Amino acid sequence: MTQMPPSNVPGNAPRQGPQLLALQAQILASPLLFANDTHKAWQFLTEQISRALYADRVSVWLFTETDILQCIDLFQYQTKSHQQGANLKRSNYPAYFAALTQDVLITASDAATHPATAEFKDGYLQSAGICSMLDAVIQSDQGLCGVICIEQQQARQWTVDEQHFVTAMASVASTVHTFSQHLRLQQDYQLSLARQEMASRHACIGFWEANMGSGELWWSPMVYEIFGVDPQQAKPDRTLFYSCVHPEDMALVLDSEAKAAKGGEHDVIHRIVLPNGTVRWVHEMAKWTAPDAVQGARLIGSVQDITAQQQIRAELQQFFALSRDVLCIANDHNYFERVNAAFCRILGYSEAELLSKPFTDFIHPDDLNLTESEVTDLQQGGVTSGFCNRYRHKDGHYVTFQWSSIRDPATCKMYASAQDITERQHLEQLKHEFVSTVSHELRTPLTSIHGALALVLSGCLGPLSEQMLPMLQVANNNCQRLTNLINDLLDIEKLSAGMMQLEMQPYAVVALVQQSVDDNAQYGQARSVRLVFQQAADTAKLYIRVDKYRFAQIMANLISNAVKYSPAGADVKITVALEQQQVKISVTDCGCGIPEDFKHLIFQRFSQADVSDARQKGGTGLGLALAKQLTESMQGEIGFDSAAGHGSCFYLLFPTVQISASR
Repeated sequence: MTQMPPSNVPGNAPRQGPQLLALQAQILASPLLFANDTHKAWQFLTEQISRALYADRVSVWLFTETDILQCIDLFQYQTKSHQQGANLKRSNYPAYFAALTQDVLITASDAATHPATAEFKDGYLQSAGICSMLDAVIQSDQGLCGVICIEQQQARQWTVDEQHFVTAMASVASTVHTFSQHLRLQQDYQLSLARQEMASRHACIGFWEANMGSGELWWSPMVYEIFGVDPQQAKPDRTLFYSCVHPEDMALVLDSEAKAAKGGEHDVIHRIVLPNGTVRWVHEMAKWTAPDAVQGARLIGSVQDITAQQQIRAELQQFFALSRDVLCIANDHNYFERVNAAFCRILGYSEAELLSKPFTDFIHPDDLNLTESEVTDLQQGGVTSGFCNRYRHKDGHYVTFQWSSIRDPATCKMYASAQDITERQHLEQLKHEFVSTVSHELRTPLTSIHGALALVLSGCLGPLSEQMLPMLQVANNNCQRLTNLINDLLDIEKLSAGMMQLEMQPYAVVALVQQSVDDNAQYGQARSVRLVFQQAADTAKLYIRVDKYRFAQIMANLISNAVKYSPAGADVKITVALEQQQVKISVTDCGCGIPEDFKHLIFQRFSQADVSDARQKGGTGLGLALAKQLTESMQGEIGFDSAAGHGSCFYLLFPTVQISASR
């Protein structure tokens, strides 16, 4: 099309009817109007109208809401530019909106005084320099849908031919608008199909429709994949479907279809056999549609491949059935929903009996309050670990369980496992009683023996021969070792039972450690090992809260171990430092280090890295276990760093405490 200047250029007369009809035909013939890009279609239309009418500005406005017009495209001839996005609200321009509903055309030679456009005067008309307007209403099947607006910056009388042309262009715009809506609906539909196909593939769900009279069957692409059937080689029908159903599940499928004919719902889980022999589990759900004058009865539904879920369910069922530990699921109403065979075997009840009553009915009365508190904590997001309570056996005695459990807020169910620790508790009690009895029974005679041996060795009863002295010294040393062993055993039992009394007081840490070094210096000298005490400059006024006697006991254990495992002539370093608001007391030796495979046992009772070496070094294997329990009882921490062949460093961590100036 020939580009023409606007009418404000001298010598340009308005086009006549035949010319405008020819231009109208050219516009309608353009493929741009009905291309997939509707944005370009609107730009093409506004440009062609501007050039046909020599108009300064042409715009298309469409209703996005009942009371809002939005500018889809505005073409300005002078700048050859396009704009969009402006809005007009009915509440701001009521006269203009009223005119659109009443007239096909608004012909305003003087827009500032025309009744329909005068309300634009103080804002829009002045800022854009608009004098004349010609607006044509765009109609659709639903009624008024927009407007084409032609604007001139000089006064202009709109001819009848121009008005007819703009009316025709409004009809073209209506067609373009309808086409764009259909295009958008088609795009939305294709997007919906793509999303559905993606969801179907991700969830392994296909869709199908079966004509129960003719046997015809329609499958979506995913169903072909689930059944392992090539859509190019087989047309699905009910005969093909039934041939895929696992023979053992055929009666189940037929029964579900019969129930659907009566109740309207088809819901069945069954197996299918693929052409290659693979077995899959599927879940079918469908609605029964009664026959009508056009079609017979139909089932319309979905099928999902649930093989993976069934395998997991089977594995969980196997785990649930074979577990020797108690496994159960309970709801917020304190009822078990599922219990395993181990639970029934241990308590002597059947599964039905355990599910028939609140689980609180089986709990020992003395444990009810603690159990209810634990359940409340679970419901508030807590996790149970190590909680113990007693359940009544069917014959009347009680079984002690140690629980681990968690609650799923999505299902409001508690999932728990437990171990029967009744026998363990009994054995622990017997052990405690045995250790306590033996220790106390041995302590008195050992004290007497040790005193007698010391008296003999002192020479008070007369001189000793050279042959007797070594033997008596061995007996005295072993008597002392037994006494130390019994004392350690009693201390550990007291700590385990919570019966040890600790006198916690604040003490200057440097003075405490210095005293321990002094007390154990002779032990080091006897083995040619020197104790070296070092303190950081910022530790002189640090205090920790401990039991002074038990702290000395811990340090004696750590220092004696370091001395025993250091070679003659070596130094054992004892240091005090401040580390992140905690006092760190370290004892470092020059020994052979702790083997990697023994580190996890280092604080266990009777643990010794090398049995033969321990016999040479001496010791009961209780010192570090006792040191750990004593440290933790005083709110401290104990740990170590060690590498085989490079010695070991055992350390204590205690929080600092503030001491008032008057102290």
